[in-house]
Amino acid sequence: MTKWKTVLILALQTIILCAITVLCVVPFSCKVTEEGIIFVGGDYVSPVLEEVNVIDERTVQINFSEMIKMKSFVVSEQIADISDSYEHSYTEELSPAIKAATGGYGRVESVCEVSEDGCILTVSAEDRYDVGKSYEICGTVEDKGGNTLTFCVPFCGYNSCVPKLVMTEILPTYKKYKEGVYRCEFVEILALTDGNLSGLELVSAADGDAKKYDFPSVNVRAGQVFVVHLRNAGEGCISETEDLNASTAAFSAKNALDIWAENTKPRLGDVSDIIVIRNSINGSILDAVMYAEQSATEWGKGMSALAQEVKQSGIYDSSEVSDAEINTGFGSVAGKTLCRSDASELQKKAFAGEYNSDEAEYPVQRKEDNWVIKSTPNTTVGTL
Repeated sequence: MTKWKTVLILALQTIILCAITVLCVVPFSCKVTEEGIIFVGGDYVSPVLEEVNVIDERTVQINFSEMIKMKSFVVSEQIADISDSYEHSYTEELSPAIKAATGGYGRVESVCEVSEDGCILTVSAEDRYDVGKSYEICGTVEDKGGNTLTFCVPFCGYNSCVPKLVMTEILPTYKKYKEGVYRCEFVEILALTDGNLSGLELVSAADGDAKKYDFPSVNVRAGQVFVVHLRNAGEGCISETEDLNASTAAFSAKNALDIWAENTKPRLGDVSDIIVIRNSINGSILDAVMYAEQSATEWGKGMSALAQEVKQSGIYDSSEVSDAEINTGFGSVAGKTLCRSDASELQKKAFAGEYNSDEAEYPVQRKEDNWVIKSTPNTTVGTL
């Protein structure tokens, strides 16, 4: 009898503990009345920040999952090695990182408005944000249930002067010639108009969006040629701003702008790929190149979606792999590149200012036999 009594007591204790645990996680509150304790419903979930959109040179919008009201906010510049410094945040009494985030450094005078439905927060600077410069908005919002959310979101100054660009040469292979001498994957690009590269991205279907390259905030001129090196190997891989021969790495472009990615891993597909220059703000495609083996019957895993985007952009008439540029070995033979045959013609039009008109054909539609495979010596990189 004693044994059964012990079992019953243990079972009762288990039931009570389970009940207490369930009550702790169920969103209810309680109140005491003369009759005892009764449970009433409650909202204990903070609002969710869903999306951040840079609208123009002065305006950023933040979307929330429900109606909110603004408690506090500040906009400030992101300061290298301070705003994102764990060491500063951890070791200082009042960390410079926190001080920067709360406007102690580089504060930007701004105003804040909440939309009629209460779900969109619009932050407007009194003056425009600098193109490509890094900023952050930190603040606290509250929903109708009194739940708060404190957030800090980064953004870059809006680029209202996006240049028209076309790719003119592609090297998808990497080779080590000797210690310290490497030929890395690159894409040569021609600017058809003046502009700034901030907000643009170079995307490879073979690599996926997670490995895309984000262009820096660099001004380019109509007719200018520049080279994006997608792998950083060896000494002298210097991204150039003023001195066009500052990059001393092997296979740097002479007298042309070299931009080096901070990446040491393989990039681009040797055999087949879809490469696009895309505006990250609105998703539009500025230029695209698709290539594959002649025997290919379909795109590789995850590549078809980008092929469809390229077709919708009007650059290619078809998204089928059979209509891509034919790869006859440039992805497996060192020194061979895929080159745009009409690059010099496009450059002449750019120098003449023909692409400044809104009526100019852009994006530039791909023509039959537009791309050819060439053996490219070092001296021709960056020269079309």
